[in-house]
Amino acid sequence: MEYEQGAESQPMDGNPSMRGPSESTTHIARADCSHLSGPEWEALQRLATVIGEAAVATMLRTFSPTEQHGVALGFIVKE
Repeated sequence: MEYEQGAESQPMDGNPSMRGPSESTTHIARADCSHLSGPEWEALQRLATVIGEAAVATMLRTFSPTEQHGVALGFIVKE
């Protein structure tokens, strides 16, 4: 999953038929999650190494911002 600061120009959503199967399920740009703080974003990067990039990408696409904060903070506490 791309979690680089330079990925802002790449959309989080879009027409899935325009992308490859792995990109449509695992790519989330940092700019699409501007509601997350830097430490929260970094925690989600680490979480992706534990539960998988696709799981984190799905969470970021489907959870509300409040739920995303909760997941990130919960992971930070458990680390």
